Amino acid sequence: MNALTQPIAAEQPLANSRHDLQNARSLFDATLGFVRQHTQVADDPLVISRFGDAHIRIKVAAALLERAEEFLASGADDVEVSIAVAESRLASAEALNTASNAEFELTGQRTALPGSLHDPLRGKLQLIGNFRLNGIHPPSLHTSTKGAV
Repeated sequence: MNALTQPIAAEQPLANSRHDLQNARSLFDATLGFVRQHTQVADDPLVISRFGDAHIRIKVAAALLERAEEFLASGADDVEVSIAVAESRLASAEALNTASNAEFELTGQRTALPGSLHDPLRGKLQLIGNFRLNGIHPPSLHTSTKGAV
């Protein structure tokens, strides 16, 4: 089984998304506090843009997480649920990556966060793209309770 054929774990399909989004928000807030204390860089257009980018990515991830939660709660079509969960996972991972990079670029430090090697994100891009482009259905949430897509 690979990332494209492995079903999403039915017991907590959004746990990684929630975790990454929470970490992204924490990093964003900590970096914001650090930069505000250093007023000489708070007016820099590149620094301002970096915060704007991170903020938007966190908001998008939060919206996609909420959407996926609504799909799961509503008992929507398994295909749409699987796609919504994958979209949420990708957006939250991207938000965390952006917040982590901003932290390093603006503070010179990087908070150690647990990795997601067990959750291959590239496979999710292929899963979503293959469905939208070719109509290939992703594995169902209800197919199995092993692994995560």
